Amino acid sequence: MTVGERIKKRRLELGWTQETLCIKVGLSKSFLSELESGKRNVSAENLLTIAQVFGLSLDYLMTGKGSKESKKEGMEVPMPASLIKFAESEQLSFRHAITLLEMQRQIVAHRTSKKKDNAEKFDWRKFYDGVKQFIKSE
Repeated sequence: MTVGERIKKRRLELGWTQETLCIKVGLSKSFLSELESGKRNVSAENLLTIAQVFGLSLDYLMTGKGSKESKKEGMEVPMPASLIKFAESEQLSFRHAITLLEMQRQIVAHRTSKKKDNAEKFDWRKFYDGVKQFIKSE
């Protein structure tokens, strides 16, 4: 079974359409169709995002061997509920939401203030408006 076939199989297991997966991952439908049919390869970055969205281990998605479910700490991304709600309202892809979260974390980490960050009370809309020009579109 190819990577594209495993992606299609998992998508169907979840009951997702191609459109649903495309929105979550930030890929075009034509790209996904070609990937699932074996006419196109996928970059490591896109494959990692797909694995994260599916909750699969990268190893399983690439080879079909090993543990199917992701048990690696690096695969799970804890996301504040407020960011999830904002991303859904703005129809942001998983990749864009993760990018937004990472940008926010890096900025907070470089602050000189000792005040603890509270991602739940963070103004995601204001932050997104300030950084959206830097977030690449697929």
